[in-house]
Amino acid sequence: MIESSRYDAAVEVGIAAFCGGEEAPSDEEVWQRLVDAGVEPWLAERLLIFLPMAYTRRLLPDLSYPDGVATPSGRVSLPAEPVFVAALDRAQRAGRGEIERIALRSAEFNAINNALNAGSQLHDLMLGEARLMNDLEPAGQGDGGVPSPRAVFEGLLRGHGVALDGETKAGAELFVHPASAGAVMAQVDFAVSHPALARPWLVESFAGYGATWREAIGEAVNRFSLGALHPILDGLLLPGAAPGQVERERYDHPSGAYELVLGAQLNLFADRPVPSAGSLLDRLLQALRAEPLTRKVHGLRLFTSHHDGRLQINEVLLDSEPWPGGEQVVADSRALLPDGRVAVRIFGLLVPVEDA
Repeated sequence: MIESSRYDAAVEVGIAAFCGGEEAPSDEEVWQRLVDAGVEPWLAERLLIFLPMAYTRRLLPDLSYPDGVATPSGRVSLPAEPVFVAALDRAQRAGRGEIERIALRSAEFNAINNALNAGSQLHDLMLGEARLMNDLEPAGQGDGGVPSPRAVFEGLLRGHGVALDGETKAGAELFVHPASAGAVMAQVDFAVSHPALARPWLVESFAGYGATWREAIGEAVNRFSLGALHPILDGLLLPGAAPGQVERERYDHPSGAYELVLGAQLNLFADRPVPSAGSLLDRLLQALRAEPLTRKVHGLRLFTSHHDGRLQINEVLLDSEPWPGGEQVVADSRALLPDGRVAVRIFGLLVPVEDA
């Protein structure tokens, strides 16, 4: 079986290179966007060639397409190219804007369009293999400069002894956002599913910045590891798997007793030590007593950002959904620092316990 899943993030990076800007970029511009952000040439070449081919198949799915491309030294089998397989899978979920930007530039689409303009009918067309001017560079053994957050997350869980072939499922998805010149921004949604959860999936999102995709994705993964991984492990998947990495305390709620399994407080942007947000968390937990909770595991996440004491970001999530009551608590609270920039993030799980 072709291992295409390790290129899921690379395909997202390729799509962003094609779709960035108001005007469609040239092949040279797409190439430059990729390699400038650390994509290795062999992978950049495949993204540049295979993404338009995959998106043409999404745009016009009823045609019969060849399963290879011709090169000066032979033939490349598309089903044997994991980057093409990953691109074809992602194309099935593409929006109209992506399809128009990417598919319409392919040589195959141009051949189809020319044949239709000459009077041929779509159902009569039989495409020949596209021909590349040069041989493809040999594929590298690694990730080509774009690590797959999904593969990294699964590796972290397996490294702690979590089996992913049964009731526990995990995933991670990369979202590319515009960033300043010379930098890229990666947002990664880490998701876990387990029967003990109050909702089918628990999702925690982290952003990372860097000069390359390896740096940006690495920063997002590192923040997730510091702030959310250990409560998920110790509170949900393998109790006791992260000793010393979480805090545990009893929480009494009208629906029964819970144990709060809390990760580290992440402080961002501040140029000085940031006080503990413990008192704010206490007020959130007090307000939470007014919310009905099932006897399942619930996720609670706080993320706030202030600039010179003014609230800029107010995100309080309960089971990965906005919690208005918690956001009101934050809105009524003071910043942890009176001036400058500061952002604070805290994540924990409420795990039901039964009193003896």
